[in-house]
Amino acid sequence: MLITAPAAQLLAGYRPEETRCSYCKTPLQEGDPVTAYAVRYAGDETWSVPRLYCRTCRPATVSDPTLGATELLAEARLGCTMDAATQTSSLTLLGIERVVRSDPEDGRATL
Repeated sequence: MLITAPAAQLLAGYRPEETRCSYCKTPLQEGDPVTAYAVRYAGDETWSVPRLYCRTCRPATVSDPTLGATELLAEARLGCTMDAATQTSSLTLLGIERVVRSDPEDGRATL
């Protein structure tokens, strides 16, 4: 069964593993505006968010698309999400406003 949803809905609540800017390494905290780079490779069912960028370092577009991958740049902010059942909290992507997309056929093959 194929499930489709807007990119903003897919990424809302995503918990990034790294909370530093991928470019300048500035620590990112709750409330900080970020740009998240998300990717899903052809044949994969899940998305990953391997990079976050601070406001200063954020790219405007997917400058070098990867052939066979859907890539997204999503402008969001980091927020704290609480789980009452486990009494834990984590930083997640919230308030996603703008998404730039690169489709699998937009990229170039790499050798």
